[in-house]
Amino acid sequence: MKPCEFVAIINIAIKGNGIIAREYIRGGEVILSFFGKPISRKNVKNPNAVLQLDEDVFLESDGTADESLNHSCNPNCYIDFKQLNLMAMKDIQKGQELTFDYNTSEYDLIDQGCSFTCFCGSEDCVGDIKGFKYLPLSHKKRIESFLSPFLKKKWKEEF
Repeated sequence: MKPCEFVAIINIAIKGNGIIAREYIRGGEVILSFFGKPISRKNVKNPNAVLQLDEDVFLESDGTADESLNHSCNPNCYIDFKQLNLMAMKDIQKGQELTFDYNTSEYDLIDQGCSFTCFCGSEDCVGDIKGFKYLPLSHKKRIESFLSPFLKKKWKEEF
């Protein structure tokens, strides 16, 4: 597994902090692991630094690089929810920003108080990032294979 020293946190215009690759990363490689402790919604201190694992269970970041991961509607990374690892979805060049689709882990960012306007620039950009609940059907289908177990369950409930 690639330890965090193979990524760097930098300031990215409009977005704030972000993570870039310090070296070439092959598609399928583990980039970093998510650490922290599972907490309930009522105990979330910073809703921008958690990963939703279930309806009322969030992984609170322990302050590592994962807090600086930005969203993209056309990301180059995804989360392996079984191992809680950030994986390279495709080859990533040195200097490229690492991103994942927040809609693969978060159901309702409006309810969590942290929805935002996306600046990814992708032709597939959904505009405002509000969580899986609010996505158009076409985008839900496109990201289906990368959904957290919780969102897969919610997706099945919709149909």
